[in-house]
Order: sequence, then structure tokens, then C-alpha cells
Amino acid sequence: MLLNDLDYFVALAEEGTFTGASRKKFVSQPSITNALQRLEKELGEQLIIRQRGTRSIKLTTAGTTLFQHSKNILRETEIIKSDITNQHKVGIGVPPIIGATIFPKIMRQLNAQEIDAFHMVESGSSNMYELLDNDKVDMVFVGSLTPEHDQNYDSHYITKSQYVVVLPPEHRLADQPRLTFADLRGERFISVGEGFMQHRVLVEQLIAHNMIDELRSTYITNEIMTEQGLIAAGNGIGIMVELAVRERSDLVTVPLDEPLDFYIYLIQKRDHQLSAFANCLKQKMIEVINEINFDDK
Repeated sequence: MLLNDLDYFVALAEEGTFTGASRKKFVSQPSITNALQRLEKELGEQLIIRQRGTRSIKLTTAGTTLFQHSKNILRETEIIKSDITNQHKVGIGVPPIIGATIFPKIMRQLNAQEIDAFHMVESGSSNMYELLDNDKVDMVFVGSLTPEHDQNYDSHYITKSQYVVVLPPEHRLADQPRLTFADLRGERFISVGEGFMQHRVLVEQLIAHNMIDELRSTYITNEIMTEQGLIAAGNGIGIMVELAVRERSDLVTVPLDEPLDFYIYLIQKRDHQLSAFANCLKQKMIEVINEINFDDK
């Protein structure tokens, strides 16, 4: 019993005419007729009754039984195909900052098949652990305020970058060698939202320095590029990872007097079993990471 024959029979049953079935499956009417004849011969049963005076058909009892089972068979076939295909798909979480800076350098060293295998989920670093823990992805790139030592994860260190004050060039503090949060009192901050590590850093620092008014007046956007554009236009200032603004000639960065580091890792949950293909791709990425100097500006 051929899958194509079952597929054509289901189309015939659903459309009710040979013409409709052939149009639906983009084949000739004889192809539908031949499929029907093969099924009737193999099963030894009449499957349809042609309605007199019309071109429509009606299923016999045997035809109805075959129709129901055929739909299930075709559905299961699609699931099988999907499961096999997904063995060569790798779910990977990529925060926007890392996606704009680190990930492209790695991608340049991969071949077309490896690149096509990625199913990317883009979100802030703060959401990456949740994606891992719920097995939504196979591995993630993540930024952390401290070195990663959690025993629940296999972590591969990539690089680190410091948080800096980001200002428009004409800002009164743009020529300072270093800045404290006391220097920033009274400023309007612009930040991305809660899913981003950057937002968490800003909130924690403003609270720690008793800058509640500044926290309340912080403007929140969901896009890093919007955040940077607003700052460049003189609408406020930001606290960002230096790596994220390295290429922006319309922004000035000033180091914080008390440095804050952003550690970047490739992470996999230890009890999450990777497919053989995903594991090979992970090892290839680690080899590439070890060869690239991400600190090179």
C-alpha cells in the first residue's frame, strides 16, 4: 500500500470529486483513478460509489474505514519526517548584544549545512536560563555578571566586556576619564526591558546608590538599536556593555569608576541530551571560539 495512494484517496474523499482531488494534489485525474484502483485491488473492496447524474462520489463502508485510518497514517508519517528532520536542527538562544557581535564571527567559520541547522531564539540574557531549564533550546549564549560555576550547566567561556556609561558626544560628561553613579545623579536613563541583563544591572546600581528618582524616570524600550539611537539623539544616557556600542561613532563611552564585568559563555544544561549532530556542531563552535580573539577591537 503506497503512501501516495492513500494521500490521493484522502484528497478524493475530502473533495468529493476526481476533479477536485486532482486540483488539490496538482496531479492528473488518471493519477487519482489509478491510485483508487490499486487500493481497491489490494483490499478487495469497493471504496467509493459514483453518484448518478453528478461527478461526485460517496464512500462505501470500507472506504470510510480506509479514509479514517489513512488520515492517521499520513499524520503519523508527517510526525516521523518532522522528528527525523529535527535531529539535524539545533535550538540555540542568542541575546541581541551577543547576536550582533559574537555570534556572527562564529557563524562565518561554519558551513552552510551547519548554519541552516540553527533554530534561533532571540531574547535577553536574563531569559536564557529559563529556556535551557525548560528544554526549549539545546544551548544558549549568555551574559553573566559573575564567572559561571553552576554545576547544572556545562559552560564554555568566550570573553568578557565591561559595562560603560554611554553618552551622546555633546554631553557635559563625555570628556571625563571615568564616572561614578554619583556623577550621573539627575540624568535621564534609557534602557531595554526586564529580559535583559543590562536592565538588571542598571536597576541594581540605581537602587544601591539611592537614585530612586532616576529609576522611576528611566525610559524603557524593547530594542537595543532604539535605545542607542535615543541616546545618540540626546534623549538620555545609558549603562551598556562596551561590546554593544563598540562600532557606534555617534556615541561616547566612559568607563565606570567601579568596574562591572559582563562574562559571555556558551552554555548547555548537563542533563539535556544533545543529538549526535548537535554535539558535533557544539564542538565545532567551541573550536571556532578558541581560535577567535573577541577582544580585538
